[in-house]
Amino acid sequence: MSVGEHCQRDPVTVRRESTIREVAKQLELQNAGCVVAVDDDGRPVGVLTDRDITLRVLRLGLDPDETQAGAVMEPDVETVRESTGLTTAMRRMRADAVRRLPVVDSEGRLVGLFHWSHALGIVSTELRQAAQVAAAQNQA
Repeated sequence: MSVGEHCQRDPVTVRRESTIREVAKQLELQNAGCVVAVDDDGRPVGVLTDRDITLRVLRLGLDPDETQAGAVMEPDVETVRESTGLTTAMRRMRADAVRRLPVVDSEGRLVGLFHWSHALGIVSTELRQAAQVAAAQNQA
């Protein structure tokens, strides 16, 4: 199983130049917890979460109409290719202490977002199915 099979397609995106108010509006409209900032070619250049807005903008008293996403986003964005296996992606997320990984195609363009909740859903399904097989074997 690959990350590309299980990621959220078409994640919410913004530009570095987007104001924090614009970012917050997109988060609200899309009912999302984060946005991926992309360049003109659609390559991820940063990630910005609702928590980042709270801690890096509001707490510091920055003006959300003047502050741009690029000024407060996490610029060292870790990405994963859509062909990457789930186990590899989960190990990277754990090692890098991130809950989300932008998923890119072979050209490095954003195609999705893989979140820990996706990983947990897959693992729980696999465990449930394994438990069903074990129970059936015990009854036989």
